Amino acid sequence: MIARAAAADWRTPDAYAPLLLCDRRAFAWEWLRRSNFYRRLWARRTAMSPDVLADTGLLAWVDPALAAPDARPIWSIERDPHVLSGRPATGDAVPDDLFDVRAVAPFVSVAVDASHREHWLLSDGCWAIRLDLHDGTLLGGPILVEHRITGLISARPKLAALRQFVMLAQRGDLPASMMPRERKAAQWILELRAGDALLDAASQQEMARALFGPSIAPRRWRLESASYRLRVQRLAKAARRRLADPLVGPWFD
Repeated sequence: MIARAAAADWRTPDAYAPLLLCDRRAFAWEWLRRSNFYRRLWARRTAMSPDVLADTGLLAWVDPALAAPDARPIWSIERDPHVLSGRPATGDAVPDDLFDVRAVAPFVSVAVDASHREHWLLSDGCWAIRLDLHDGTLLGGPILVEHRITGLISARPKLAALRQFVMLAQRGDLPASMMPRERKAAQWILELRAGDALLDAASQQEMARALFGPSIAPRRWRLESASYRLRVQRLAKAARRRLADPLVGPWFD
């Protein structure tokens, strides 16, 4: 049996502060690494079929001890609609049209599947750009990449990712205007803290005092701070749901 334990010190917001600057996909990883489902798989990964990994939405194992932004999860295209699909293009191209993965080496991670297809992640841990390369490699030097985007609604997240990819390739980094700023990050962090409090077997009162501090009455808190008690109950309910189904949420919208 895999022990259930908090992934961070839920009593202090400092442990979660980096998530305020992260892409929402980081929250998918934070919930996945807390789940018994993933922890059990991770503990038995060397004895399991590689096919089992597909159930996690990941293309390569990531140690659940790693928190965002240190973790670099590579999500599958079935899970993440932002994943770009490309292949080396033939024909003449001006140098400025070529992509050299070495120019963005500090941001690069890659997984290679059984069919030898390359699944690239370009990320600083906060923002993430995913590219699946078919019928070729980025490792041989600068290449002309042909991007394939189809559909209308399904094209939107890929177009946003393509704009990031082009900017990163041209500049070597992303401008602040293209970095994620999640409006709901503070609320999602409260849910994560509630989840860690549950994993730490904390009481509702302990959670309320840690999360909302002096706003909680020193005595008779259930009555005097009834609104905060309800808020803690809602946070705990959301946290239980996310611990049970870590990838269900707005993480890949």
